[in-house]
Amino acid sequence: MVKTISAFGRIGEENAFAVLARATALAAQGRDIINLGIGQPDFRTPDHIVEAAIKALRDGHHGYTPATGILPLREAVARRTLTTTGIEVSPDNIAIVPGGKVTMFAAIMMFGEPGAEILYPDPGFPIYRSMIEFTGAKPVPVPIREENGFAFSADET
Repeated sequence: MVKTISAFGRIGEENAFAVLARATALAAQGRDIINLGIGQPDFRTPDHIVEAAIKALRDGHHGYTPATGILPLREAVARRTLTTTGIEVSPDNIAIVPGGKVTMFAAIMMFGEPGAEILYPDPGFPIYRSMIEFTGAKPVPVPIREENGFAFSADET
């Protein structure tokens, strides 16, 4: 018989999907719902993005990209980081990934261990806290507020 490892039981739920199902059901009943459960946009993809995607496919840009993302995008992120934070980062130290959960998971797994404390955004996805607890580290919620642009504030950590 195949058994999962005991650590598997320490992983919490991804409650965002339960919230999505409930919000969808309420919307189907005609209720006016602002769904903050899963981060799914409630608007169409802008036409210029759709057209750029179509052009990229027609130009042969399909298939896998480099694991860290295409270089022009990493260079653009490096420029933006310098402009917005004053910190110079090499494109070689930038990875483009599909969403924030991937980066949170990697960081939590790299630094999480018993005795460590890991800050996470609150409100945020419930899985962040679950993954921190999975590693044995102590989850420390940090409030994100509208008045500071929904970003971490060093004064609140």
